[in-house]
Amino acid sequence: MDTDPDGTGTAARDEPPGPAGGRATPERRSDGGVVRRAMRRVADAMVAPQAGAGEIALTFGAAGTGSAAALAAGAAAGWPVAATAVAALVAFDYFGGAVANATASAKRRFHAPGRGGLHRLGFVALHVQPAVVAWAVPGFGWADAAAVYTLTLAAAVVVELTRPDLRRPAAFAAATLGIAAALALLGVPPQIAWLAPVGLIKLLLGHLLPGEVHAVPAAPPAPPDAGVVGDTR
Repeated sequence: MDTDPDGTGTAARDEPPGPAGGRATPERRSDGGVVRRAMRRVADAMVAPQAGAGEIALTFGAAGTGSAAALAAGAAAGWPVAATAVAALVAFDYFGGAVANATASAKRRFHAPGRGGLHRLGFVALHVQPAVVAWAVPGFGWADAAAVYTLTLAAAVVVELTRPDLRRPAAFAAATLGIAAALALLGVPPQIAWLAPVGLIKLLLGHLLPGEVHAVPAAPPAPPDAGVVGDTR
């Protein structure tokens, strides 16, 4: 909490004495607030503005776990340090993003009024991480990167062009078929085989789909012969 919100210094008169009998300095007392604000800015950028504590925990938990797994896989495969680091960083973004994009906070961010299909497709198009992986990771070539990027972007276009009532099943169809095609047709090292599947989940199922719409419960059916008076049948 800020102790001197108006910058006049008047709040210092109510401060408790410091350890040596003096008054605590505003700088020392504001350290916790600075850290909290910095963490809030990181969460706003990596998850979404106003993300809840549970959303943040799940996002960073998935990001850290995916990154650690990629790091361990690269080290076990004997990759160069740069290749292992790139794989770990991309995994942090992809695994964390797959969870973050599914949160209600991210839905409010990317599906707010005024943000249409072109905005969301632009976000997908900016995901050039396959090219970075091709540059750094042995066994993942430029053709593989182009295939993953083109497959993801083409699938995203198909989903956005689908009419709204069919967009969710279309996204699941595109993601499952895309994952099957990537695993069956791309001869990439197993240590990096997660790139296309996790990217499709992050972008098609997480980013493109709006939040869940809760159906209005149907009215209960009227009882038989309701409203019929004096029916002697």
